[in-house]
Amino acid sequence: MAHVARGEYEDAYRVLRQANPLPSTCSRVCHHPCEASCRAGATGGEPIAIRTLKRFIVDRVDPKVYAPAAPLPDARSARIAVIGAGPAGLAAAHELSLLGHRVTVFERETKPGGMLVCAIPSYRLPRERLEKEIASLLNQNIELRYGVELGKDVNIDGLLAEGYKAVYLALGAHGSRALDLPGEESEGIVPGMRFLKEFNLHGRELARGKVGVIGGGNSAMDAARVAFRQSGVESVTVFYRRTREEMPAYTEETEAALAEGIRIETLVAPIAVVSEGGRLKAMRFIRNELGEPDASGRRRPVPLPGSQFDAPLDTLIVAISEQPEPTALACLKSSDGGGPRVDPETFATAQPAVFAGGDLVTGPNTVIDAIAAGKRAAAVIDRYVRGRLLKTVNRIAMPSAYVEPVSVPDEDDLDSAHRVTPPELPLDQRRRCFHEVEMCISESQALSEARRCLRCDLEFTHPT
Repeated sequence: MAHVARGEYEDAYRVLRQANPLPSTCSRVCHHPCEASCRAGATGGEPIAIRTLKRFIVDRVDPKVYAPAAPLPDARSARIAVIGAGPAGLAAAHELSLLGHRVTVFERETKPGGMLVCAIPSYRLPRERLEKEIASLLNQNIELRYGVELGKDVNIDGLLAEGYKAVYLALGAHGSRALDLPGEESEGIVPGMRFLKEFNLHGRELARGKVGVIGGGNSAMDAARVAFRQSGVESVTVFYRRTREEMPAYTEETEAALAEGIRIETLVAPIAVVSEGGRLKAMRFIRNELGEPDASGRRRPVPLPGSQFDAPLDTLIVAISEQPEPTALACLKSSDGGGPRVDPETFATAQPAVFAGGDLVTGPNTVIDAIAAGKRAAAVIDRYVRGRLLKTVNRIAMPSAYVEPVSVPDEDDLDSAHRVTPPELPLDQRRRCFHEVEMCISESQALSEARRCLRCDLEFTHPT
């Protein structure tokens, strides 16, 4: 914030990039939890639009201004295998490469990115941006191998026998949970992850006619908005068993879906598939009311007897949740959530030299959490291959770099300034295309927003 306020954009980018290997990606899809802790918002005003300002920086500055040198491997370096080229795997590989290790990343698909490329639509994360950012992470210490699947093309024991000193599992959670209803195999019913992958990776459109999406998370919103943009689709309706207030999807995503013409029908739960000749004809639902809170803290949906109804559908996308795919984990002892059991401090599995992290361990989670998991795992793996203790004492990093505050001509203007809102592509232009919806703010907007920052760092770097 301090560098942006001073117009020092390349310095701002370097600060971002030192902490985050995927700043352009996160400036678009991160759920910005930092803004909830912003003092400008906690003291009666509006929090600084931190993610929006990061977007301004990454769109303005060439990533080449920050190019950390990867040291050549030496006698103390190790060969390390990373399974999965999603945000957790890429972050781990990048950090390990900067520590001088030789890293091979094995990816099942034909492109790197994991959920970033498989699940997140291009109108939220443009592919050319993503590809450029991933390319900037690669160096002479990293090798990417595509079309390689764990449990099919390679296995853990084989990798260790080849000379890899450690294996990091970052396969993500690419399996869609099923409804477990008779007739779910009917033509026209598609798992959410398959639907998104078929379009995002291969350009195949699986939706047609009247489309229903079951689920209330971000994957459901992504599926609904992607389906709405496909040719041959008449309408899209999202069906969710609780109310909008309980939907786990980001508010901005549900609002965007509604603005684009997607319907959201709440307090309904699927109870039967209505098919004809092996093809989906309709979905039978029952209406709910909210009861007492369940284990998640949300009020439990309670079916209302006699409220069943049929919703005619040509396509049904099941996006109720994601989970790790069991075939890739057959060689490991699984936890209750479907992923491998790991030590929460060291990410070590029950198998020596094997570590795991990201969505594979936690289940569906945020991009920034996956990146953090990869960075932390890299530090542990480095200690492991060098024969050091894995567990360390966590230390809170306090601000240390002093950046002189910018002088503002009229402080009253800042007192009356409101949080900046990024512009969006007009509705009539975005409903049926995949151009990026959220646009970048102007330089004058960025300067004004950054100068609203209360500069909490000065308490540590320049106390008075």
